[in-house]
Amino acid sequence: MHELSLCQQLCDQLLALARQEGAHCVHEVELEIGVLCCVEPEALRFCFEAMAKSGPLAATRLRVGRALAQAECEACGCRYEVTDWLSVCPRCGQRWRHLAGGDAIIIKAVEVS
Repeated sequence: MHELSLCQQLCDQLLALARQEGAHCVHEVELEIGVLCCVEPEALRFCFEAMAKSGPLAATRLRVGRALAQAECEACGCRYEVTDWLSVCPRCGQRWRHLAGGDAIIIKAVEVS
């Protein structure tokens, strides 16, 4: 379950941000998880709730959204949505592509006080 180590990194980043801002509490965090990240949002949420039971993260609300992945085929230039790493170009069937998003976890917003 790599969600646990990802959650630890997230908590470390949020605590560092809170210190940097002189905040005592992190109220809300908005994440965007790419569909190609192989991260289960509910597993990440479960880990976050377990790790953030006390301190500045105790009352933090975690909002999680999904980011779609777009690709551009290197062979024919077709742009299409990618749902997994094995997706092929719907026009020519090639696997070679340039990805545009959907393969990262992004902290979109953080509310602290």
